[in-house]
Amino acid sequence: MKEYTFISHSPEETRAFAAKLGELLSGGEVLLLNGAPGAGKTTFTQGLAKGLGITQTVNSPTFTIVKEYEG
Repeated sequence: MKEYTFISHSPEETRAFAAKLGELLSGGEVLLLNGAPGAGKTTFTQGLAKGLGITQTVNSPTFTIVKEYEG
């Protein structure tokens, strides 16, 4: 398993990075998000969903074992 670190300087930068990542995913990938409350996991997930073409409201992934969005 590879681990990557991304350092963002704003919520907009986080969303843009995650959206670009979402555009590159082909399906079947598993992403694990780890961070303290307020670290930007929800912001990242919202950007990722946008990149995947998901239009549903995306909520906080914290304390969620599996959350599926159709897109």
